[in-house]
Amino acid sequence: MSRIETIGDATLYLGDSSEIMPALAPVDVVITDPPYSANTHEMSKSNKGAGHGVRHITFEALTNEDFIATVRRTLDHAAAWVVMTCDYKHAALLYEWPEFVRLGVWVKPNPMPQISADRPGQGFEAVAILHGGKRAKVWNRGGGAGVWTMPVVSGGEVPTQKPLALAAAFVADFTLPRETVLDPFMGSGTTGVACLKAGRKFIGIEADAGRFDIACKRLSEAWRQPRLFDEAPAVKVEQTTLGFER
Repeated sequence: MSRIETIGDATLYLGDSSEIMPALAPVDVVITDPPYSANTHEMSKSNKGAGHGVRHITFEALTNEDFIATVRRTLDHAAAWVVMTCDYKHAALLYEWPEFVRLGVWVKPNPMPQISADRPGQGFEAVAILHGGKRAKVWNRGGGAGVWTMPVVSGGEVPTQKPLALAAAFVADFTLPRETVLDPFMGSGTTGVACLKAGRKFIGIEADAGRFDIACKRLSEAWRQPRLFDEAPAVKVEQTTLGFER
């Protein structure tokens, strides 16, 4: 069974996005951070103390075929933008797609050091920017470039947690007030927090129960905080179940 949590303007689903998304209504924008390739997962190591050199990504990687299927599902659901941080090798698979608009970059001033020390460390992550084509493109930064410079999260609640500032920038740049944003790989809910703070509606899907619980906690806290556009509301949390088998 799949849990559903409703927290203010956010609806969170615990389960497999490939099973849940077909049952959802279309959304305005997709902003997400899907798993990367097996090689990138294998190369991701801890750089702290006794854990130095220990692999810290435990969730499954995406094959090229899985990644393409994921992108197709998001494009089917998005009226406008699909924005995803992704493996640069995965991003290269999209260059000839008609929906592909631009390759952006997240520049990291404090990246993970190169453990082998025989080559430069990876100082950026790719940002694939596509458009569902169901309405005109609207880019909120005019002629600005698709470059976002934000430090890596230190001591995040989950591995590979993205900076809240990065998610907030994506929401500000690609969405309009009161639009609905979907994140089919929600993780700890960073995109959802950014959406609630900016007055966007949010739908998140996460397959891991531990990360799902963290996301519920973070979004509940975000919903309690005052926003520029309204008074701080009382938190309303509802739990139901769906018949999705995992």
